[in-house]
Amino acid sequence: MVGAVIGKDQINNMLTALAVNLRDISQQIVNLSLLVNGQGQGEDYLAGIGFDDTPNPANPGGVSDAAWALALISYLNTVAAVYFGTAAQPGAFNFNQELSQIWAGQVS
Repeated sequence: MVGAVIGKDQINNMLTALAVNLRDISQQIVNLSLLVNGQGQGEDYLAGIGFDDTPNPANPGGVSDAAWALALISYLNTVAAVYFGTAAQPGAFNFNQELSQIWAGQVS
């Protein structure tokens, strides 16, 4: 046999690490969303820090870079809110596909 057999302790460690990482990433997403849109002016905030606020035909729907960044933050925040139990995703929505547009070729 080639390779190592994974034992109970390794599985337990993997479960713990993945659960803690998911919790921490979800909290980072919530924090980003609060930073950007905590006062309900997310698009203005993003424009104020350098995101273009004019329509951009390269973005889905031709929205501005600020609006597109805010939409991506919203997608991520929805996933985090579902994780924390503060929101439900009522219908099928492929977050993976939607966010793949900003992976910058990092496919694994």
